[in-house]
Amino acid sequence: MRIEAVDIFGFGKWYDQHFDFDPQLQVFQGANEAGKSTLSAFIDGVLFGFATKKKPYAQYIPKTGHSYGGQLTLVQAGQRYVVKRVAGRAGGDVTVTTADGQQHDEAFLQQLLAPIDGQLFRQIFRFGQQDLMAIFQLQQADLSRHLLTVGAAGSQDWLNLAQKYRREAARLYKPRGRVWPLNQALSQLDDLNAKLADAQATLPAYLAQQQKVQRQQAAVATLGQQLNAERDLVNQLSQLVAAWPNYQAWQEVSQQLAQQPASLAPQVYQDYQALQQKRSSKNAELQQLAAKLNATTDEQQLAPAFLFYQQHQAEFDAQIAQVADIQAAVQVSAQLQQQSQALQQESQQLQQSLGVTTAVQPLSELDLTQARNNQQQRQKLQVQAQQQQQALQQQQAQSQQLEQQVVQLENQLQQPTSRSQRQHKQSNYLIWGVVAVIGLLLPSWAKLIGLVGLAGGAWQFYRQQQTMTPSTDPVQQQWQQALAELDQQQAQIAALTQQQTTTQANLAAYTAAWESLKTRYAYDALSDDVILNHQHDLQRLLACQQQISQVKQRQSATDQQIQQWLAGFDFARDWLPLANAEPAAAIEQVTTFVTNQQQQLATLRDGNQNYAYYQQQTTRVQQELATLDQALHDLLAQHHLVSEHELKQRHQADQAQNQLLERQQVLHSQLDALLPALKKYPDQAVLQTELHTRQAELQQQQAQLDTAQRQLTTDQTELTQLASDGSYRVLRQQVAQQEAEITELTQRWLSYQLAAQWIEQTLSQASQQRLPAMLTLAEQYFAILTQQRYVKIKLTPDQITVVRQDRQQFAVGELSQGTAEQLYVALRLAFAQTISDVQQIPLVIDDSFVNFDAPRQQQVLTLLTELSRTNQVIYFTARTVQVTSGQVTQLQA
Repeated sequence: MRIEAVDIFGFGKWYDQHFDFDPQLQVFQGANEAGKSTLSAFIDGVLFGFATKKKPYAQYIPKTGHSYGGQLTLVQAGQRYVVKRVAGRAGGDVTVTTADGQQHDEAFLQQLLAPIDGQLFRQIFRFGQQDLMAIFQLQQADLSRHLLTVGAAGSQDWLNLAQKYRREAARLYKPRGRVWPLNQALSQLDDLNAKLADAQATLPAYLAQQQKVQRQQAAVATLGQQLNAERDLVNQLSQLVAAWPNYQAWQEVSQQLAQQPASLAPQVYQDYQALQQKRSSKNAELQQLAAKLNATTDEQQLAPAFLFYQQHQAEFDAQIAQVADIQAAVQVSAQLQQQSQALQQESQQLQQSLGVTTAVQPLSELDLTQARNNQQQRQKLQVQAQQQQQALQQQQAQSQQLEQQVVQLENQLQQPTSRSQRQHKQSNYLIWGVVAVIGLLLPSWAKLIGLVGLAGGAWQFYRQQQTMTPSTDPVQQQWQQALAELDQQQAQIAALTQQQTTTQANLAAYTAAWESLKTRYAYDALSDDVILNHQHDLQRLLACQQQISQVKQRQSATDQQIQQWLAGFDFARDWLPLANAEPAAAIEQVTTFVTNQQQQLATLRDGNQNYAYYQQQTTRVQQELATLDQALHDLLAQHHLVSEHELKQRHQADQAQNQLLERQQVLHSQLDALLPALKKYPDQAVLQTELHTRQAELQQQQAQLDTAQRQLTTDQTELTQLASDGSYRVLRQQVAQQEAEITELTQRWLSYQLAAQWIEQTLSQASQQRLPAMLTLAEQYFAILTQQRYVKIKLTPDQITVVRQDRQQFAVGELSQGTAEQLYVALRLAFAQTISDVQQIPLVIDDSFVNFDAPRQQQVLTLLTELSRTNQVIYFTARTVQVTSGQVTQLQA
């Protein structure tokens, strides 16, 4: 970005003023009060905001009444922007106008300048003589730190904070100080420790006695706790002993209640009595009706059977109403009997063909597939095992033959040569040996004979070895060939054995899976053929037996229905003996009897209207009695009772049970929380024994506590006699307080020191992120400014040193003011140039080189000219300068 023009409406001494700027180097020169700093401040204010009322002297409000503000014409990335800022809140109102006439607010300006803000601009891209002078107000160490952190944004504020922390730390402690708080506290602690040592040396007996009293007090406290616990336990055991009779009674009652059945609700007895009362009333009414019926038929002789029917007409009618259903049930029973016989016959045939006695579950489709695959694999493995066994036997037979052949050949090789040959060889050895010995015994010139003897013996041995070489012996060759064949045969046997082992293992695995399947389905008694090929028959057998069971259940239910119907005539067993009759015959017998009686009843009804009426009423009452009898029966059956007598017995038992429950509740309320403890003891004797044992231990512990308390009283008396004036305890308290104060002061001092150190190290690290590139440029700039007098800048964690052309090194504090300023300028310009890749902002320099001599002033202009090729430079100076390129504007005072 570069500034193309400046238009000032009113700012300090300037109003209605226009300036054009060179795109590279723009120099403004003029005497003091010519408006150089005002113009520089105006550029800063338009870009980043005018000063507020908090800094009234930095506002530059015009005295002539002109409007406050102005505008800058900027060019960035080929686009032209007009930034206008006038008086307003929070640094002024901003309008940014683009080339197409669109206007934007301050947020657009901040985005245009990002990431550069006002603080970063003043720390990097704008500096003046005051910045150069400020570094020489620092000490030598501070100066090095300041230069080291020049590459970190906001470094000066952080350095000021670090200096503040170091000053605060210095107010607390100095290594050779005496008046500082931490120094004084340490001195006072030394004095107190000395006094404490003197006091402690005079109190050994007191301290020993004090420790003895403390130990005795702890022992008394422990014994007291143990005694209290033991006393509580004895009291609890005494309560248990006193409550044991009630506990024993509670156990007996609970045991009796556990043996009693569940009691009936009182409503059951009330309902039964109400039904009995109704039944008695109906019986009385029935007797009255019977008397009236007899009165209407006094002139006729009625058969006893008819009289019986007449009295039980309701029962007969209820039973006869079911005749059609019972006849159908008899037919169904016959059909079910035939079906059951057919199914049993088929089931027996299937059992005989399959060889089973009971039906088994057929295989699932998945298990059947696996079973067939298992059989195929087992058959295949069995064939392989047989083939491998045959091959192994053949190989073993061949191996035995080869072993016999090898033994025979070895015997031939081990047979000795003929005796004559051995003797001949031995005689030859003997002759040559005798010759060698004789030769050795002769004079020196005749020892040649001995050598001849030795040579002859050696030649004889060589010939013998040649005749024994295996390469020329046919038997030896046959033996070696037989051995090789035997090795091959043994290898083949081992391979076949391994194959046979693997096959047997696989076969065993499939066999185990097959046996597991048979066990899971209970097929242990079935053959493999039945399992694999007769699953349909197994399914049919299972279906037959299931159908047989279903048919039997239906037949049983049907027969039970028939028998229940026949049992309904038990009241008429004297007139209808049905006990041994077949169901069909019994139905016919009942139907005939009832039909005959109904015909006679109809005759009587037709001839006597009173009889018909009384007979109808009798039938009604009989039906009501039957309903009441059924209700009484259902009530008893609902509670698993058989008769009224059993109900009365149950009522008496329930009353006794209620009395037991009341007794149990009373006993439980008396025992209350003691029950869990009482249940731990099997009988009263065990409880009494434990109580006596605890009482004896309580007495023993009481005696021990009395003895310990007497000893404590004696020890405390001795301690009182040895007690001092308490100065030792006071000194210990003072030492503790002094140590706490020292700890607090030390923590504060360390906090300040560590905070300052952390700030400086952090700034140094932040600066070093760009230092490599910055130092390279700084060395070039510093060499230009010093006319190649200084050629190197060295950076260490603690300081910056420079190297002169003659290789002499100087610390920053050893440099002259002008040279140090030139070093600072070189670093500042280098850092600005280094971060130009982030944002190119014009470099504004306000009369910063007053301490430079004329040659170095010219070198500065040379450097600024070089920098202006990549970044616009705006230079304000009070001197008259000559530039080879760029624009110089003269400002008038």
